[in-house]
Amino acid sequence: MTTNEVKHAMCQLVVLMLEEKRIHVRKPLISRDPRGCATRLREQMEIYSYQFKAALTTFQKDAVALSGKVGGMKDDICICLQLACYFTQIERQRDAAMYKRPRLE
Repeated sequence: MTTNEVKHAMCQLVVLMLEEKRIHVRKPLISRDPRGCATRLREQMEIYSYQFKAALTTFQKDAVALSGKVGGMKDDICICLQLACYFTQIERQRDAAMYKRPRLE
């Protein structure tokens, strides 16, 4: 998988988990600035979206990217949330697959 494919997969997983109410922000949030961190997460998730860039010539392709870096904003907390959800899911799938294998004795 390419980085772009993983980014799209992470985004789709987080959207699914949000729809299923499987993501919750811990209260109280453990942080030096709990209120600020929660606010930044909400702001970053609101702006994080697909960014489209038209090709400049007929020989180029249109570009599509997921980003929250719009108007000087950052997307680091949003990316951290996606990474946590994605790799937790990958580990759960790996563990499930491991338990299904027959044991060699």
